[in-house]
Amino acid sequence: MNPYFLEYAIVGIAGLIFGAALERGRMCFVLATNNIIMAKDTKILEGILWAFGISVLAFGIIESLGIVPIQAAVAGVFPSGWYDLVGALLFGFGIGLCGACMSGLIFRAGSGFTQNWMQLFGILVGTIFFAFLIFPLTNFLYWILHTVPWLALKGGLYDYMPHEWFGNAIWGPFVVALIFGGFFWALGLYLTKKRFAKISKERGEQYKEPIISWNMLKFKDAFSPRLGGLLFAVVAVIVFLTSYFTVHKAAYMGVTTPYGSFDAYILAPFINLFTTVGHYKASFLPKISSNWFQIVPVAIPMTLLVIATFAGATTTAILGGEFKWRVPKRKIMFLQNFIGGILTGVGARIALGCNIGTLWSGFLMFSWAGLLFLPTLVLGMYLALKFQQAIW
Repeated sequence: MNPYFLEYAIVGIAGLIFGAALERGRMCFVLATNNIIMAKDTKILEGILWAFGISVLAFGIIESLGIVPIQAAVAGVFPSGWYDLVGALLFGFGIGLCGACMSGLIFRAGSGFTQNWMQLFGILVGTIFFAFLIFPLTNFLYWILHTVPWLALKGGLYDYMPHEWFGNAIWGPFVVALIFGGFFWALGLYLTKKRFAKISKERGEQYKEPIISWNMLKFKDAFSPRLGGLLFAVVAVIVFLTSYFTVHKAAYMGVTTPYGSFDAYILAPFINLFTTVGHYKASFLPKISSNWFQIVPVAIPMTLLVIATFAGATTTAILGGEFKWRVPKRKIMFLQNFIGGILTGVGARIALGCNIGTLWSGFLMFSWAGLLFLPTLVLGMYLALKFQQAIW
């Protein structure tokens, strides 16, 4: 069987599972943050922590056992630098205005929330703004391809924590995974037990929450945080292993880059995006890359993953009886989501990805990118929440 066909087929199935996990598990960073701040509810955060913990530990084991050689894993590691901090702040503020991160956006748009379709449109506009203005005017590739002390780290071994900390030790990835994955898993477990204890006290009896039930399998009930987190992690592992064993190039999950590449399909009939070079290998020739589209391959498995994820989320919303076209009472929300979408698109491009591609996959790469992205992402979401409380 053609390895590329096999890769696309498996990634498509993984996307359907991912969409179901997002929609049924309500896996959204903005919802998790808002629920903690406004309602002291940690349930969604628990699912995210379980997802991070399980997947990071799994990737550490896979690399230390040599199932995917470290050399192959390192080839896909993102560089990191100031752009992670700046991009995450803009991205966080943008998704905060819209009430949905990229994972939340997918299941909300797939469930019929019309304002989030405006967010999607805004992301496309923001990507174009970055591609033709910010990218060339800031010579953005310089910051990605060069090491600048205290400002940026190159991708690959330069930014691969196991190599930085433990050299070429084969057990390095597992130890780093144990540190970060263990922390996420332990925090998720702690918050879960704390929530159970609170509910038990309120009800006067021992509260038990099933990991999986028949109603969950029929999509009638929302997934438990542990089930949603497990599926979240399983999809990342499937994509990683499939890409390596089919085309021998380990791939990490991303959403905004393949979604932003849809702009190339939209603009291609009107603009020659590749006048100077015409292939994404222009990344090795930064001085002649006049726009972002010149360094990004268009037809990639992650594009299919995004489409399949939308399909999976919409399908489970319909099966669960929750699909409904929802129009906000305040029509100004369409404008707010459009503006938020633009900031989301620009921020994601500056940070080289979103909460999936740079934050989650950043930790899976054992790159500094995830650690740099996290604090300003949270700050951006918090500022957006306070901004909305002030104006509304």
